[in-house]
Amino acid sequence: MSLRRLARSLGSLAVALGVTFALPATADAASTARQEPPLVIEKTANTPAPFAQGQFVTYTLAVSNSEFATPSGPVIVGDSPAGPGLIIIGLQGTNWACSGGNCTYTGPALDPGAAYPPITVTAEVTENAPSEVCNTGFVGMAGGGTTDEDTVCSPVTQSPPDDPAELSITKSHSGAFSQGGTGTYTLTVSNASGAGPTEGTVTVTDTLPTGVTYNNATGNGWTCSQAAGTVTCTRGDELDPGASYPPITLTVNVTSGAACSFTNSATVSGGGSQSDTASDATTVGGGTCDGGNGGNGGDGGGGSILPVNLSGILPMFNNIAVNNNIDSPGATNTTNQNFAVNGP
Repeated sequence: MSLRRLARSLGSLAVALGVTFALPATADAASTARQEPPLVIEKTANTPAPFAQGQFVTYTLAVSNSEFATPSGPVIVGDSPAGPGLIIIGLQGTNWACSGGNCTYTGPALDPGAAYPPITVTAEVTENAPSEVCNTGFVGMAGGGTTDEDTVCSPVTQSPPDDPAELSITKSHSGAFSQGGTGTYTLTVSNASGAGPTEGTVTVTDTLPTGVTYNNATGNGWTCSQAAGTVTCTRGDELDPGASYPPITLTVNVTSGAACSFTNSATVSGGGSQSDTASDATTVGGGTCDGGNGGNGGDGGGGSILPVNLSGILPMFNNIAVNNNIDSPGATNTTNQNFAVNGP
């Protein structure tokens, strides 16, 4: 409480007790009026303390003319935060025209010492408000500046921070992948039970391996794009603990020169969580991955030597069949020919 308000309160107490104070001969009503501001404001908090982070609170602004003076122009009242943690929502009161954090009196003129209709201030305590929030009400006249102000501070209970989100991702494929064909992956992002909800943007990235190109990526609520072989999908809605986002379906093209096996990995990040990565090992069929070389003998592990003419080369043997296959190491003689030696 200011010294001026204390003096005013002591004066009221003296009247109640029947005590009179003699003013100096020069301290008449006119000199008192010069010392007393024409307008006085008192601010009180209606919401019990302590406040809570995220809570809506109200204050009352009580404005009056001083005991010996009246304002000489339109009366203007305002309210503003005196520090972080508080947002002024609005002001309202009878015979007050209010906009934003200011009000102008529109009612009949009041006598000295008379009170104006009270003004109610609505404010919001922010989610990250400090341990104390303050705001100031002020009153003055148009063009005359502030004649009085009053600041009220209230303690704020600090809420414990939420546990962070704990995101994980799974990745799998369906059907057989073949060289020259397409394949489909499914990517699912989940939040662990007992973790906190996600905050902010969640991002899934998938860098396609060599021999695989992008075809399409869709998922309810996901926004997906592709650049230079990296698929990116994002979303910003909150994911509760123990819940999963709708899956992402990623369709890829398998080139004719793709490897017969490869591993594709995807990573989830953001949302207030540490990142997580999942991989899927994929086997490819078709083309050169089917185990054959398209024809003359062998089963892919080698081929037969076609033909070999042994006539005259092995004179010590009789009845050698010529122009027949000799199996190469690790191969199968698919022409069903025989290398036969007849004789003792």
